Amino acid sequence: MKKTLTLILLPLLFAFAPVQDNCLFRNPLCFYNTDVLSYLQILHKNQQYDQMSHFVYGPKVEKWSAKTLQDSLSEAPFGYTMKRNGIKELKKGSWSLTYQRTILGTAQTFKIKCDLVHDTCKVFLDEKAWRTIFKEY
Repeated sequence: MKKTLTLILLPLLFAFAPVQDNCLFRNPLCFYNTDVLSYLQILHKNQQYDQMSHFVYGPKVEKWSAKTLQDSLSEAPFGYTMKRNGIKELKKGSWSLTYQRTILGTAQTFKIKCDLVHDTCKVFLDEKAWRTIFKEY
């Protein structure tokens, strides 16, 4: 009887357990228990622009040299508060991420595109994406 009761109640116990929102190694969008854009922001705050350049690609940055890219990233305003709100898989290895950021007390929503390139999740940067992420305010 005890065994039967345990087998019935055990799944119910896990059904009502709080779901953890940890991101560690769950999918390619996750970097050290955070998402790709938040990880880039941490690198930016720690002035590791050479490391940031490994996680971006696209027509905006492919024509730049490594030095030009690092200089541009170092001058970009990227200190705003943001939170990832949504993930939509576009195709295998490609996602659209929705973020909400707060700049000078104003909440804004924006989207970016990420792709899996050579087993690394990278943020796609064209002219529009560059202006959206590294917005002058």
